[in-house]
Amino acid sequence: MKKWLIFASVLCLVFVVAACGSNSKNNNSGSDTASSTVADVVIKASSWEFDQPEYHIKKGQTIKLELIDGVHGVEIEKTNVKLTQNKAKTITLDAGEYEIKCNIPCGGGHSKMSAKLIVEAA
Repeated sequence: MKKWLIFASVLCLVFVVAACGSNSKNNNSGSDTASSTVADVVIKASSWEFDQPEYHIKKGQTIKLELIDGVHGVEIEKTNVKLTQNKAKTITLDAGEYEIKCNIPCGGGHSKMSAKLIVEAA
């Protein structure tokens, strides 16, 4: 009986995660530029740091932003983009530099946990 309960729980979790990631398009740039390609930007979080100091994308490019690992959240300053652990969001941003911060208190080094998202002009 326990095996079936665990199996059913895992199966439900898989369906919830799949449903949360589908068709969650969020355009934060206000631009009319349409892009046919979607770039994946995966942010891996660990103890008080992100896996890269900078993430680069092109202006007008639609990106699928995803946060994995650790008990962290992501907030991109100057936008309304907020992301929680193991979630993804599809966005488009204007050219510029954006500060990525952890928005979930995660311990002593939390205030230093940041990176840059650089959207390069085409």
